[in-house]
Amino acid sequence: MQANELMGLGLPARQAVALGYQVATVAGVGTTQSGAGAIGTDSTGVTATTAGGQTALVLPSDAPLWQEYIVFNSTSTTALVFPPSGHDINAAGSNASVSVAQNLSRRFIRVSATHWVSYLSA
Repeated sequence: MQANELMGLGLPARQAVALGYQVATVAGVGTTQSGAGAIGTDSTGVTATTAGGQTALVLPSDAPLWQEYIVFNSTSTTALVFPPSGHDINAAGSNASVSVAQNLSRRFIRVSATHWVSYLSA
């Protein structure tokens, strides 16, 4: 159930986001962390759109611990997903991106103040 539907039933916003999902479409911007298309804190399901060299997305810096974000790349260009500035994904190094190939999805979970884990779909 979507988070906004849960809030309509009377659940507080933070609980609704934790239990439900919120879908958004985010366009890739450039190929670097700075200026990348921002994934919103409450957008737990993201369809990435990319065009040519415009492939970069960045996870939210204010994401709560253990919040999950699923990014689906709906295009034929590989998307780059960056952590927030100073963070890392799967110990790949601070500020390093991970790729999401065409028509695949990747799950991201913030597990500490500056560390994210990620799983790629098959």
